[in-house]
Amino acid sequence: MTEEEALYPEPPVALAKPSLRHVASYLGPGVIIASVTIGSGELVFASRSGAIFGYGMLWCFLYAGLFKAIQVYTAARYITLTGEHPMIAWKDLPGPPYWLPLIIALPAVMLMPIAFSAIPEILGGFIHRLSELPSVAGSVGFWTYYEYSVNVWSTYVLCVCLLLAIFSSYDILERVSVVVLCVMVVCVGVSIVIFGPNLWKLLTGALVPTVPSFPDWLVTSDKYAEAFRSRSPWLEVSIYLGAVGGGAYDYIGYIGMLREKRWGLAGRKVVSLSQMQDAVNGDSNAARQAIARAKQWTRAPLFDTGVSFFFVVLITLMFAVLATLVLNSEHAVPAEKQLLSVQEAFMTKLHPELRWVYRTGVFLAFIGTLYGAFEVYQHTFVETVSVFAPKAARAGRARFLRSAVVAYCFCGGLIMVWLPEGIAGNIVGRMTFGSIISGAGACGLWCFAMLWVDSTRLPKPLRMGLFMRTMTLVAGISMTFLGLMTMTAYFFPKE
Repeated sequence: MTEEEALYPEPPVALAKPSLRHVASYLGPGVIIASVTIGSGELVFASRSGAIFGYGMLWCFLYAGLFKAIQVYTAARYITLTGEHPMIAWKDLPGPPYWLPLIIALPAVMLMPIAFSAIPEILGGFIHRLSELPSVAGSVGFWTYYEYSVNVWSTYVLCVCLLLAIFSSYDILERVSVVVLCVMVVCVGVSIVIFGPNLWKLLTGALVPTVPSFPDWLVTSDKYAEAFRSRSPWLEVSIYLGAVGGGAYDYIGYIGMLREKRWGLAGRKVVSLSQMQDAVNGDSNAARQAIARAKQWTRAPLFDTGVSFFFVVLITLMFAVLATLVLNSEHAVPAEKQLLSVQEAFMTKLHPELRWVYRTGVFLAFIGTLYGAFEVYQHTFVETVSVFAPKAARAGRARFLRSAVVAYCFCGGLIMVWLPEGIAGNIVGRMTFGSIISGAGACGLWCFAMLWVDSTRLPKPLRMGLFMRTMTLVAGISMTFLGLMTMTAYFFPKE
């Protein structure tokens, strides 16, 4: 059989005979997903977890990272083997037409402006504090002076990120960010070693799922009581689960970005079940070669998702542990107007001048998050349109759709920034809502859908092995359960 007749192209040596030095060459969209989450996830919500619960919620970050890596890999594996985005296959799931794409994709599109309002506002509040402007000083129109100032800074941040997305290369920002963030992570690691965590409590908190109540000092404090007295700890679980690696809306775009990598059949062509069966069934050399090539190509998304999520989880746990050691004992919580400022102690505990490393890292991380989100959400939107209106997402129109979603995210984020807090809600409230709608529950359904897709849309030789199917089932059950618990706490709060 000639190369043109073969179902799968010849994999490169890095996949056919992989080694550690080859892994780095197959880090692709997963790195962008990681960079999008390093910001609000690690710096804010992992730190918030340690500050409030100590070691008690570490399991959220460990298991969320593991389960989401499985979720993402199953979908990336499918598009690599078939060239088809799994959402196209989900249209044929038993039940009403399009029910799963409607549940996962449409809320994802509607939630995009939340990220483009909450993240700039977090950074805007940090800039306000650094500028040493007063936090309480009358009002400006519909807003308090503090809210108005944060809105102005947030607008600047959004405009800068829009200009970067239009006129510059993400590679430059990514390289600078990696250097600064690596310095910050090294400092965090040194701080953890110096302060000396309780290893037994660390392991217990990471491995044994519990949902402790808020500590008494938190709900009785004049500073934090208003924010936490009527808030369920399960809502904290929802936002911590969403802090690791993003949500379903990120992963729709991630899978679409694989077309640009041209791993396997992704970005090359789409093949049917019958075509795959003809190629891989039987004992001929051609069938064995097709199976071997297919399995070698699946190593590319495995490397990408595995390495990216490993570092996301590691960095998240490091920030949560350091917050336990530094902030918990001081009863300092990233909340309200100080979502980023109290974490400066992570650096200044080592040396006061390291505050500049932290501040630089914050700016680069959050700008990189927004910049990367523009890139990811363009793919999320195009893939969503391709499910419901395939002709509108043809190659000739995809560029227009990408421009449209950039404008939608920018304008939607700007509108939400300037809506008074009494209408739009506060930052944590918006991000909690987003994590409820497109968080653990949606990710759990995704896993179940991929089990169905694997068993019905792939020939037996190309299906996942028993271990991978079992892990996908465990991930689906666990995230669906956590999603239901957090939804219950959000929509049916206890008095």
